[in-house]
Amino acid sequence: MPKVGKVSVGKVVRHKTYGTPHKAFGVKDVSRKGTPKAVALAFLKSIAAELKLNPSLSELKFDKIVESPLGSHVLFQQQHNRKPISGAWIKVDIDPENRVYNFSNNTVPSAMLAESAKKSSAKTLAEDVARQKAFANLGVTTDRVRGQVHGESVAFPVGKTVVPAWKFLIPVSSPPHDWRIYIGARDGAVLHKEDMLKMVAAKTTVKGLVFDPNPVVTLNDTTLRDRGKVVPDAAYREVELKELNNKGHLDGPYVSTSITKHRAKSKNGRFSFKRNQAGFKEVMVYFHIDRMQRYIQSLGFKNVNRRPIPVDIAGLRDDNSFYSPVNKTLNFGTGGVDDAEDAEIILHEYGHSIQDDQVPGFGQSDEAGAMGEGFGDYLAASFFADIKPARFRNCVGSWDATAYSPDDPPCLRRLDSNKRYPRDMVKEVHADGEIWSACLWQLRELLGGKEADKLILSHHFLLARDASFEDGAEALIQADKQLHNGAHEAAIRDIFVRRGILPSAKRKKTSYDPFARQNRPQLRSRAAHA
Repeated sequence: MPKVGKVSVGKVVRHKTYGTPHKAFGVKDVSRKGTPKAVALAFLKSIAAELKLNPSLSELKFDKIVESPLGSHVLFQQQHNRKPISGAWIKVDIDPENRVYNFSNNTVPSAMLAESAKKSSAKTLAEDVARQKAFANLGVTTDRVRGQVHGESVAFPVGKTVVPAWKFLIPVSSPPHDWRIYIGARDGAVLHKEDMLKMVAAKTTVKGLVFDPNPVVTLNDTTLRDRGKVVPDAAYREVELKELNNKGHLDGPYVSTSITKHRAKSKNGRFSFKRNQAGFKEVMVYFHIDRMQRYIQSLGFKNVNRRPIPVDIAGLRDDNSFYSPVNKTLNFGTGGVDDAEDAEIILHEYGHSIQDDQVPGFGQSDEAGAMGEGFGDYLAASFFADIKPARFRNCVGSWDATAYSPDDPPCLRRLDSNKRYPRDMVKEVHADGEIWSACLWQLRELLGGKEADKLILSHHFLLARDASFEDGAEALIQADKQLHNGAHEAAIRDIFVRRGILPSAKRKKTSYDPFARQNRPQLRSRAAHA
């Protein structure tokens, strides 16, 4: 069994640049006394030499503790010259018995920081000059800025050193992007840039009309179209809109349509709109996100994305939607079928927000991006699976898809793909996400809806933002060990071995074979709804 320092671990992944432990699964640590923060610090001090950090850990700044059904997750960020080092985080995962069982590490070795300090220069660019360079590089004008530009002085890792830099978060519109860009504070060079956009008080209860999840599924009618015959009244459902404040708008503890223009307002406690009225989509996003958040809490996650997420039901005219990591908002498109009319599209986009809350910045590798898309599809499909007619269970977005899908039933994407890794990878996150969502769907068939949902949400806490499919599979196995003492490890491992994600190994043949159905067609994937 490999070791980190004197501690045995199930698996270690080394950092490609520094050679230090980057990820460690299945840590065999002793139970320690103290708070989660104290336990995490004691553990890190015991392996500081292996991490190539100062024994005192003086360059680590405590960030926060997140509680989950798996235990406590303690985060620290590394600093240099009193400035945060971008991306240099350590997360320590601790079980309820105060034993460390996982950690992830992106810190820069202390000796490299000392070498960087020798090269420091007193002359650095002012923030406004660096901001102008960022705007020029992105081709962005101030009139396209969507919200507030955030600037921060940081240290940025470059090879085996760090350099002073300005970090800017720039949300823009027409078309929408959430840029994160780093400008060298010495020479004004662009060090890195990326688009982070994820393309998808007093308490009272009032009534509203919704599709649940959409008219195609509710009526089992694939002939319905966005334009044409009127959607029958039988497609609507009257629901309670929980914990709205008393100001007449759709604002509550978990959702707010505050960034929507020309918002709906009710003076009589009723939001009984039909789909030809803009207020209908506001009710849709409020009800479905609010209900999903309450469901997540019922699984034991008391602080996962527990906030009033701002939503714009007409954020762009395209047939697309997105979650903005910079503004922490959901924005829905109005091309084709308006996206906020389909609850599965709403929950897919909310899935990106959930992951960003559990793993800030998640999606910084091709496979992590595909995992994000796959999880969004899984979340939407799993939530509605038990109320759907059988032929719709493996489909996502059947109402939205009537605008572009010739299939019967129409689908944005499916969850029963026979795609394998790496054979069917095409480097497009929505298509590749069908590999991941198919694995998650098999877990649901194995464990049942609630148990699978809890396991899948739990394993996010064990991921880094640049996780691979293999990392995800290992994290699911580790989460099962924490939740169920590893009762499902063999079956979970078998799913990912059969998909090509985990290395092949000798295994007993199980009765559950995801590839038993013959002649299943290779399924298409649309790159809509990021």
